[in-house]
Amino acid sequence: MHKLVWGILAALSILILASSIPNDFSAQSQQEQTQLRHEVKVTLKLVQVYVTDKKGNPVVDLTGDDFLIFDEGKAQKITEFEKHLLSLPSSKEEAQPEAPETPAQELMPRKFFLLFDFAFNNGIGLEKARKAAIHFIDNQVQPTDEISLLSYSAIKSLKMHEYLTTDHKKVREVVKRIGMESISGRAENFEAQYWQAKAFANPAEATRAGTVFDPKEIYGEEREWGWVQNRQESKMQANNFAMKMIELAKALRYVPGHKLVVLLSSGVPYSLVYGVQSPFGKIGVEEMGEFWLQQKFEDMLKELSAANCTIYALDTQELSTTIDSDLRMQGASSLQRITSATGGKYFGNINNYEQHVEKIQELTGCYYVLGYYVDDKWDGAYRKIKVEVSRPGCNVLAQRGYFNPKPFKEYNNLEKMLHLVDLALSEEPIFQTPFRFPLEVVPCSPDGKANLCLAAQVPLDEIRDILTGPVEMVTVIFDEKEDIAVLKKSQRKVASLSGERVSLGGSFSLPPGTYKCRLIIRNLETGKGAVASATAVIAGQ
Repeated sequence: MHKLVWGILAALSILILASSIPNDFSAQSQQEQTQLRHEVKVTLKLVQVYVTDKKGNPVVDLTGDDFLIFDEGKAQKITEFEKHLLSLPSSKEEAQPEAPETPAQELMPRKFFLLFDFAFNNGIGLEKARKAAIHFIDNQVQPTDEISLLSYSAIKSLKMHEYLTTDHKKVREVVKRIGMESISGRAENFEAQYWQAKAFANPAEATRAGTVFDPKEIYGEEREWGWVQNRQESKMQANNFAMKMIELAKALRYVPGHKLVVLLSSGVPYSLVYGVQSPFGKIGVEEMGEFWLQQKFEDMLKELSAANCTIYALDTQELSTTIDSDLRMQGASSLQRITSATGGKYFGNINNYEQHVEKIQELTGCYYVLGYYVDDKWDGAYRKIKVEVSRPGCNVLAQRGYFNPKPFKEYNNLEKMLHLVDLALSEEPIFQTPFRFPLEVVPCSPDGKANLCLAAQVPLDEIRDILTGPVEMVTVIFDEKEDIAVLKKSQRKVASLSGERVSLGGSFSLPPGTYKCRLIIRNLETGKGAVASATAVIAGQ
């Protein structure tokens, strides 16, 4: 099962593990690399489907024969079928059918991504977001659900604190540790201040007929330039947020199933992106919004939808600040736009988070899993799928398509990082079964400073295809809290090696405790990998 506290994702400080690589790995000659060819094989494609009636209640008594699924317009034979009824909404009018037991071995559990937005948030919003997330974990998450924890800030960018895992207690601990320091670089509420100043008192007056605003006349040329500069910085923050969400969506393309993203944010101010449209009067450039920023947000919505991500937004904006204020200056409208485009739901007033997370459970707790076989094509192409239900009066929500796998060398940096996480810590990585080899904890030299020494003997014949071309060796060591204690890697081209085995190892100086150690060998052209694991205990002095 996936387990990781990934303290940094967008800005890794990589150290070179030169001492861990034997001298035999020095490149002795440059060899022509044959063009990468992927074997075409038949794989099982799984699709999550949500079905509701006209009242919005889940339909819970369908069978596999009730479904039709089309891949690029061609009807597919459904070979796998699973029904998940994790919760049923209560109804005074109609008695709900008794829910069957959840399958002992699930084809596809729910996948939740809790995303804390520190860029467009404040201290009060963060605290309530934390309470909402903890309440969700404690009261609504099911044992089989996989949860990932992410955050976004203007300075620290996108960070993955925890990869998909069923260790909900661990996720809860990480949520509790997310503190006020994580808000550094937030946009605060500058957009509302900007329009407040522009209208002299009321933001709604900013586009009143005949209103002409010249900040130079009121603040002077220096102050006027400060307003413009600060607002441009806010626009760049909004652009960076959209870009990182696009990168995340592209990386999540290859994670099977529906991705349920719970976004805890006050939202990007709508006027910052789309401007303040007035039905009368003269509209300036700033009132019309920025076309380039609008385009970036539309691209973000398309990518999230294509990656089968559904956004459920919990607005962390204080209710008191929305009274007598223009909603166009706030983030509620942009959050509503994101949720609507991805088939999710917007929840206002963060104070009602208990009802909100209960509704999320109701919307996502009843679903079906359909499986059919397809030929893998490593072209990265997007394939449209459509799911229909033969029973009249049913509304179907399912992913609209999927992306074929693509050659590893075409991955972006974020995709490569998620691939590494998946390769190192998953029992069953998405696109391969890595070669497993033993990693031993060996005695360290009494003369050295190291107190943890690792060694491995890798059979060359078993990893020859991995060593063909440039490779990287990555050592990751996790402490008892599953935080990263060591992350080192080296990257180089490997010439042909002689002998039956190659020796790998490394030495480290760490505080007393129990550690999980991973050594990963990964081909940088194909993505093929080999993984070794060991547990080490360093005794106290």
